[in-house]
Amino acid sequence: MTTQAPLLTIPDYEARARETMPIALFDRLFSTYGGPTMFSNTNNLAALEAIKLRPRVLADVSNRSLSTEVLGQKIDSPIMLAPTGTHQRAHPQGELAAARAAGAAGTIMSLSTASSYSIEEVAEAATGPLWFQLYFFKDRELTEILVRRAQQAGYSALMLTVDNLGARSTEREDRYAYILDAERILKNFVGIELPDLPNRDNFGDMFESALNWSDLEWLRSLTSMPIVIKGIQTAEDAKLCTEYGVEGLVVSNHGGHALEGVSGTIQILPEVVEAVGDRAEVYIDGGVRRGTDVLKCLALGAKAVFIGRPIFWGLSVGGEDGMRRVLEILRNELDVAMGLCGLTDVKNAEPSLVALPNGSNNHTSMLDALERSAKLLEQGYLTRHEFDSLKTKLLM
Repeated sequence: MTTQAPLLTIPDYEARARETMPIALFDRLFSTYGGPTMFSNTNNLAALEAIKLRPRVLADVSNRSLSTEVLGQKIDSPIMLAPTGTHQRAHPQGELAAARAAGAAGTIMSLSTASSYSIEEVAEAATGPLWFQLYFFKDRELTEILVRRAQQAGYSALMLTVDNLGARSTEREDRYAYILDAERILKNFVGIELPDLPNRDNFGDMFESALNWSDLEWLRSLTSMPIVIKGIQTAEDAKLCTEYGVEGLVVSNHGGHALEGVSGTIQILPEVVEAVGDRAEVYIDGGVRRGTDVLKCLALGAKAVFIGRPIFWGLSVGGEDGMRRVLEILRNELDVAMGLCGLTDVKNAEPSLVALPNGSNNHTSMLDALERSAKLLEQGYLTRHEFDSLKTKLLM
């Protein structure tokens, strides 16, 4: 009888999920949410790897605190669950299991508009705070219904996604003929009596592509929940967030899903933090796989981080217990990294904890990206043509 290797890291969970999930589903979750050539997704990971931590010694780290506050809500660690759609693809309990795991870890889960369970069902199951992620639909009545339901159900913040408003490349899906899950039901739209409701076939086509900054005023008129904008990738847009009174923003490129050829989110973070100052809280997602990644993000000014794909890996491998373990691993790794870097409180993380790439070691970042891409090729996530195309971009 073969004994399975222990699951000690998030990459371990990724590898095990590849064994437990139907391969077509695993590949869809990994590849579809990585853009046509996987460049932006790979760059998220490589950019984090290129930043190095600076250990400090003899600093008395016998007592360390990982707790922090986001929008006035205390959480036990700065690691939160990003809004990711239809968790039932990974486990029957889906978002219910994820919400319970987040509550057990003392952190926040952000529920996707495209969830397998409804706003109310997840709120009833949750044991901790919830945020609601909103797509702004062409039908404003539908948008208003969702916002009001989230507030009534006790969600503590509204996260508006702005980086994927129906305009994205479907090259990879078209090339490999991905088929959406036949059983995928978007529970938040069940029972709403409006024409042309979103479904699994037209979901992205229903977003309001004419959305602009002035629409935030209308959105704010609907709710007392603080508003967080997800998908900020420039200092210019970060400044506009503060001008329009947004309480928080997420530096995010949709997991490398929205646009090819963009910077890794950790590369963008410093300019966004500088542009915002103390006028709004800044969070980040994209490529976080280790507790050391979390510390790098905190050092460069993020208040907290979101994880996305690891949610599916944890749920697929072990349901609620698997998701709890994913959060536990990241928390423990962060705690160890803090101790070795002489940091006793996550709220005191500062840029001196990291060494940023410069002209002399940009080559290292490129090699990291090439190495990761070669692994994707070996594992079958990239074709030879895609790998060669990505290699050409990196060497330009």
